[in-house]
Amino acid sequence: MKKINFILGVHNHQPVGNFDHVFEEAYKKAYLPLLETLEQHPKIRMMYHTTGPLLDWLEDHYPEFLDRVKNLVDYDQLEIMTGGYYEPILAVLPDRDKIGQIRMMTEYEKKRFGADPKGLWMAERIWEPHLAKPLFEAGVKFVTLDDYHFHAAGVNPDELRGYYLTDEQGCSVGVFPISMKLRYMIPFAKPEETVAYLQQNADDSGENLLLMCDDGEKFGLWPGTHEWVYTKGWLENFFIQLENAIEEGWLNMTTCSEFSVDFKARGRIYLPCASYFEMSEWSLPAESGAKFAQIYHRLEKEKQIDEIRPFFKGGFWRNFIAKYDESNFMYRKALWVSNRIQSLAGEISNKQKNASNQLAAARRALYAAQCNCAYWHGVFGGLYLPHLRHAVYQKLLEAEDICNQIETSGDGFTDVIARDFDADGNSEIMLRNERVGLLISPARGGSIYELDYIPARFNLLNSLARQPESYHQMVGKADNEIEEGSSIHDQVLSKEEGLDQYLIYDRHHRGAMLDHFLSTKESPESLQNGKYCELGDFINQPYIVEIRAVEKEKSITLRRIGDVVDNQIDLKKTVQLLENENGLAVKYRIVNVSNFPLTILFAPEFNFAMLAGDSPDRYYRDDNSLDRQPLRSRGISENVKEFSLINEADRFAVNFRFEQPTEVWRYPVETVSQSEGGFERVYQSSCVLPIYRLTIQHGKAFKIGFKLVIEPLE
Repeated sequence: MKKINFILGVHNHQPVGNFDHVFEEAYKKAYLPLLETLEQHPKIRMMYHTTGPLLDWLEDHYPEFLDRVKNLVDYDQLEIMTGGYYEPILAVLPDRDKIGQIRMMTEYEKKRFGADPKGLWMAERIWEPHLAKPLFEAGVKFVTLDDYHFHAAGVNPDELRGYYLTDEQGCSVGVFPISMKLRYMIPFAKPEETVAYLQQNADDSGENLLLMCDDGEKFGLWPGTHEWVYTKGWLENFFIQLENAIEEGWLNMTTCSEFSVDFKARGRIYLPCASYFEMSEWSLPAESGAKFAQIYHRLEKEKQIDEIRPFFKGGFWRNFIAKYDESNFMYRKALWVSNRIQSLAGEISNKQKNASNQLAAARRALYAAQCNCAYWHGVFGGLYLPHLRHAVYQKLLEAEDICNQIETSGDGFTDVIARDFDADGNSEIMLRNERVGLLISPARGGSIYELDYIPARFNLLNSLARQPESYHQMVGKADNEIEEGSSIHDQVLSKEEGLDQYLIYDRHHRGAMLDHFLSTKESPESLQNGKYCELGDFINQPYIVEIRAVEKEKSITLRRIGDVVDNQIDLKKTVQLLENENGLAVKYRIVNVSNFPLTILFAPEFNFAMLAGDSPDRYYRDDNSLDRQPLRSRGISENVKEFSLINEADRFAVNFRFEQPTEVWRYPVETVSQSEGGFERVYQSSCVLPIYRLTIQHGKAFKIGFKLVIEPLE
């Protein structure tokens, strides 16, 4: 009789920082009903992986669920897979963090489930050839990757009915191909169609294998799937048909560990850098990604895509670090923190136990910050979600604060560090003390791109620039009809009408102290809509930097001589940390070095990311009015000496304190992005611009001074 081996697996994940109600919904709609259904079908065996953030949440909320998982492990119904505990992109981590994250997960699973995991779930199936060695060193015997990886290496589809071996420097691991066809069929095709496909791949040798391992959220959380999978009985029917096939003798449900014992590898293979196929489009620049999608759909329509797909390569995951500055900023910060922890580990190895415990806490916070979701964007990636980026910075600042305490024994300090923090070939300046830290980029208009309030673990500038995306051409075409049983990749949905009016693209990153020179005709509306005229050449242009470091009195001065219309301007700005307050002292000196007067608006831009534009506990206030204005509002405050952004949720306020009455403009920065639920508008930050109406005679200077004070709320 012809036989086929089949491995079915799920990977359950929620990112660090996701909302509690999302965890709850995913648990009730997907994770729990799948487990309950599996318990009723003891002949069905599965590979099972749950990431650390979700395990932590389950331990706090539903520990009995994990007890039930252990029971299925004991009954040999589940094979547990390890992975990086906080679901990082392993390829881009220092090897010490790769191995540390995997060992952390493996140790947890041994203790909690009594499991001895041999296989690893690779986050987003992102593979790079060097990974074999650290995986081997972490005790991993095999990984599951998409069949696209194998096709890209030249393997024919009919040869992907087993597993292969790969190695790096003699360190060998097994690699199992996940069937893309089954990924799209399960759970979207009718159960009998999927079972028929399995039977078509049976042969007389009994050695053929098909593997489907994919997101557990597709079994109930994705739009329309809960009704399809459970209410209408897809999963129950699928399990019954699999049991019938087992009874008939042509189907063997197995696991990767068991199969690798029963059958030998089909050979040695070296896979290129790859992820699942969809990632090769998402990681491309917008224009290239749109072209990639057009060609793909044309080839699909012409029924040529299956033949061409192995040779049809787009980008790969690391492109996100180049595509989005905001991703790169987080990634480089995490590397810097990792290096600090490693350095301190060597210094305290023979010191007191307390420092070792502190360092272990810093390392765990670092690992949590390495959770992949906030670093990239596609249908699933969460870069556009402010709360996920905030969670990354929150954990990085927690780790950084612990390192500061170890290094200084809790004493105060002020540091200035000049180095290329973001790997762009230019030096940036870090200015920090125990309460506030900032990163300045002289090459990017002398702007601040990170401003940390360390007591609240909050990066105030954690915004996102509005930029083109390949799918923006589809925003106005969403029909909002969920087709029953259709894959999320085949749906064009929108959460809101009229989103195409928000497709506005920025000319610069969203930071602070971005120096605009504007005509008097501009307004908050023209700036928000991107329809303003920049009259100076200071935005995005290089500044000369001077560092003053005398004991605790440390300051950064940035200077640029540039043009404003036909005038030449000498602009100097100085930033200094306040000694007895949390925040900055900012001073500007603008000199007109041309032979004729200059009449202009000068508007230094600040973008504050407070995570919620309409929440009643986050709002604007100024000293002319006690009325609260939403952070998503647009408007003008005139003749104010204090202008504040209040964040009651995180217990602090950001206050501009001007030396003289000042006009202040404000508007929200909102992006349009794609998610599992469709196109959506997301509040990223509040743009605040002090406005100075200048008339400067030849050779004269205009001086500006204000403080930016971060105050804790009682």
